Amino acid sequence: MDSTTLTRTLSVMNRQGWISKVYGTDRRERRLRLTRAGKSEFNRAVPHWHRSQDSLRDQLGKERCDALMKLMNDTASLITERGAFDDAAI
Repeated sequence: MDSTTLTRTLSVMNRQGWISKVYGTDRRERRLRLTRAGKSEFNRAVPHWHRSQDSLRDQLGKERCDALMKLMNDTASLITERGAFDDAAI
């Protein structure tokens, strides 16, 4: 996820009261946690997420869906290992 997107999303979650921020010993460090309202919202959303995952699996078929999930996980791992995309490879 792009850092701008993450910042914007966390800002919305904070305004809604779904997360709380605690600063670490260094002011640059921030720890976030779900509030009671955030946990409630998360629990409300989970069944919708499961239905969309089931729908995707039904449309793609188990084999193709599993291959897609593996490809996305492998891609996320590469990005995490490098810290970002290698400009030379793009």
